[in-house]
Amino acid sequence: MREVYKLTKILKKYFPINFARITLIAQMVLSLIKVRTVCLSEVATGFAGKAEAASNEKRIQRFLKDFPLDKEAIARFIASKLRDGQWILTMDRTFWEFGSLKLNILMLAVVHKGVAIPLLWKFLGEPDSGKKGNSDTGERIELISRFIRLFGVGRIGALCADREFIGSEWFGWLRTEGVPVCIRIRQNQYITDSSGAARQGSVLFRDLKPGESRILRGCRKVGDVSVYISGMKLSDGELLIVASFDNPETALETYAERWQIETMFACLKTKGFRFESTHLRDLERIDKLLGIVTISFVWAYLVGDHLDGIDPIHIKKHSDIGQKVYSGTDTIISEKSL
Repeated sequence: MREVYKLTKILKKYFPINFARITLIAQMVLSLIKVRTVCLSEVATGFAGKAEAASNEKRIQRFLKDFPLDKEAIARFIASKLRDGQWILTMDRTFWEFGSLKLNILMLAVVHKGVAIPLLWKFLGEPDSGKKGNSDTGERIELISRFIRLFGVGRIGALCADREFIGSEWFGWLRTEGVPVCIRIRQNQYITDSSGAARQGSVLFRDLKPGESRILRGCRKVGDVSVYISGMKLSDGELLIVASFDNPETALETYAERWQIETMFACLKTKGFRFESTHLRDLERIDKLLGIVTISFVWAYLVGDHLDGIDPIHIKKHSDIGQKVYSGTDTIISEKSL
């Protein structure tokens, strides 16, 4: 129970709710790290103390049903554990299936030491709509606006996103708000050449060889918005074309950080907390559970990173890719040490 008490004291600073509910959140967080599944009956078995699992499960169910969980408080808690200064943000959409229930989720995360840390998210469409399509401009603006309101636009070093996150209205809003971007555009996207004529990106970079890159001179128009354009031909022959508002010389390198969000999705799903194993169908309850899982993911990662700094995890003797030895040790330490 000592670890539960420590985590409860830390969480209490960010969540203005009563001690019993904060303790329950701490119990769920530590249990999720231990059992590595969101199945509530399994989570209930990982609670510290003498209460029976059935009683713990009822407490979890009541919490998810009846009590609000402030997502902005979660974001502030996560932000307090990240480095100061500007962050590289990565935005992506994931489609999750929970049996017959299908959910499309737009997520915003912070790149942090080789992984993306989830910060804000938005469910797209109704729970049973099965919406698989792209997010629209309004949904993206809403998510970034929430970030700006919480942390200020000055915290954004760059917003990285893939090819579905394009459009003149979206780009125009980002430029107006002063949000720096590194966003990939499609190779058939029309871009103005040095004479002002619109040409497909594949034409402007057609002479690149695999591994070669180029920055087009000056700003170019993509739709109605002026951007810098950087391009690179990948080893498989595909073109990587990135639009940015500034610093085109580092745009390709910065955009490469976007991939960390795929690692994050894997940690939340099959390689980590197995979020798709939930039997919940109510959107509000799923949203709260995702909030608790997010806290668990961040806490587990930061504790692991701290411990690795003290006693680095050994590399497997016969690994030629630097694969680390897995450690299943569950350890919680005080906030002062993070």
